[in-house]
Amino acid sequence: MENNDPLVSIVCDTYNQAPYIRDALDGFLRQKTDFPIEVIVHDDASTDGTAEIVREYEAKYPELFRCVYRSENMYSHDPKILEHYVFPLARGKYVAICEGDDYWTSADKLQKQVAYLEEHPDCSLCVCAADVVDAKGNPVGSVTPYETDGDVSMNDMIRHGGGFVPTASIVAPARLAQNRAPFCDMTDVDDAVLQLWFGANGRTYYFSERMCAYRTAVPGSWTETFFFADKQVRIAHHESMVRALEAFDEETGSRWHAAVRDAVENHHAFEILCLNSRVDLLKRPPHREQYQSLSAKRRLRLNLEHFAPRLTARFLRSVRKLRKQ
Repeated sequence: MENNDPLVSIVCDTYNQAPYIRDALDGFLRQKTDFPIEVIVHDDASTDGTAEIVREYEAKYPELFRCVYRSENMYSHDPKILEHYVFPLARGKYVAICEGDDYWTSADKLQKQVAYLEEHPDCSLCVCAADVVDAKGNPVGSVTPYETDGDVSMNDMIRHGGGFVPTASIVAPARLAQNRAPFCDMTDVDDAVLQLWFGANGRTYYFSERMCAYRTAVPGSWTETFFFADKQVRIAHHESMVRALEAFDEETGSRWHAAVRDAVENHHAFEILCLNSRVDLLKRPPHREQYQSLSAKRRLRLNLEHFAPRLTARFLRSVRKLRKQ
């Protein structure tokens, strides 16, 4: 690394997040570090004024910001924005990730995480606890996998998927971000596979202090879009995660095979059966106990979809029409 190069590249992808992007950018500016940083913002052809806000910050802090403004939306062609378009631009030894609708709440976040990584070369991923806020920034919960600082179990990370920690908590070596295993490109999401890739290459350390905020229920976000997506789209996502997890298992020599099988069977395979309304299979081992733990309302709906699919489909269409009125 040259003397004038940043130690950390903050990478931020954004699209139509004008109500939230200032929180993210201000969080970057608040960081108190004894090392140089850079901020790379990738705006994916926003149409709501997001790009204009980013340009404002870039003009004010030209020595800090390096931004990309797309005239054509890249996500519609390739959903792997961070991996394919942002990570290659990083000049730092480490990348710190924060999507445009999330933000950092502690001015010491980078200093603490990077200091730990520098002092422990065997650590390949550093994360932290987070607050969960709604679209307006009101607190609604937290993501705190452990109560105290310490090493993260890869088994926990695998079993809990991308929701184990928020993407905004991640700091990792740029060399890993820029040279990923093929399984990282096998699904449409970034968080779950990146956590696995970073974590499998060393040791993961967790700070229990809540140093960032994950914003939930954001209109247009992946999560919101996914839950209202067509059934086949949701099935395809879970199928891609199964393929990615199985490829990860092979990549790592089945080191965490039991946890991978749990993630596949108890989450993705289970959800695929639910989406296909296969109540006959859900009521049998190995899914019977998990099926019984579902709410009575969801079990009723699954049974209706299984035994009276056409009637249920007509009813659900009517409900959606009423909601739109």
